Amino acid sequence: MEAEVKQLRRELKLKDDRCLTAEREVQTLRQYKESHNETEILMSALSAMQDKNTHLENSLSAETRIKLDLFSALGEAKRQLEIHES
Repeated sequence: MEAEVKQLRRELKLKDDRCLTAEREVQTLRQYKESHNETEILMSALSAMQDKNTHLENSLSAETRIKLDLFSALGEAKRQLEIHES
């Protein structure tokens, strides 16, 4: 009877150890999942910011071209005015 009790206690200890190991693995997997989800969110935000940056660069480039055209036209108008005044 004592031998059976010792055997059952050993088996119980082994099962408890396996249970603890499984719980640690579950916790590790949960942390991995959370980390993976955070990475996806950050990558999505980065992609959106890159798209906005590209849009702003294109808008700024177009605005710069318009300003250059306006300054060129202003310079031409000044030259024409000087020619007419001379």
